[in-house]
Amino acid sequence: MRNDKNSRVYKAIESVTPSFVKAITKRIFWKIVRFYNRCRYVEKGRFVEFGYRFRFDRSAPYRARVGERTIAEDFNVWNTNLGDITVGKKCWFGLNNVIMGPVEIGDELSTGPYVKILGPRHPVPPQAEKQRQKTKIGNNVWISTGSIILFGVEIGDNAIISAGSVVQKDVPAGAFVGGNPARNLSGLVEKAWKTTDTAQHRQAGDEK
Repeated sequence: MRNDKNSRVYKAIESVTPSFVKAITKRIFWKIVRFYNRCRYVEKGRFVEFGYRFRFDRSAPYRARVGERTIAEDFNVWNTNLGDITVGKKCWFGLNNVIMGPVEIGDELSTGPYVKILGPRHPVPPQAEKQRQKTKIGNNVWISTGSIILFGVEIGDNAIISAGSVVQKDVPAGAFVGGNPARNLSGLVEKAWKTTDTAQHRQAGDEK
């Protein structure tokens, strides 16, 4: 007797099994698989914490490597179906982050809620030759709420990504970028700060 989905026994069992039983069985199965993957294929340093309902999906031979004192808050989804995730020390991932490999992240990254670091897309032929092998994020980078980092970009050390930005190009070290698509706003921010400081100094002088 055949044991595949076309067999009479399989069809008979499926026809009498309630839908809610199928849904519960499938849910329990994937919970077991993801828990196993998390224990077996996430290499953790000391004092690493994963929040409530942390989800880790993978395909062989990929895995995640996480440096010590890194924290991922609740409802993070990490995916290594297309490449490894490498995270440095003392990083902080906010609520509902999505991290997709291949990606290499340095030390002391901080992200706000709903940040997405996306994996490879399906480029047209002219773009395929230029597409990098992985996303790279430097040390001490700050990615604000709701930002999206597209695959293949490089973000330099000490960069700041403004809330709601879509980063599709490389970000220089120490830059402040924002917008959709994100652009370098470092000059505008520096000018605004200088203008504000000058106005405050003048106001303080008038009050004296």
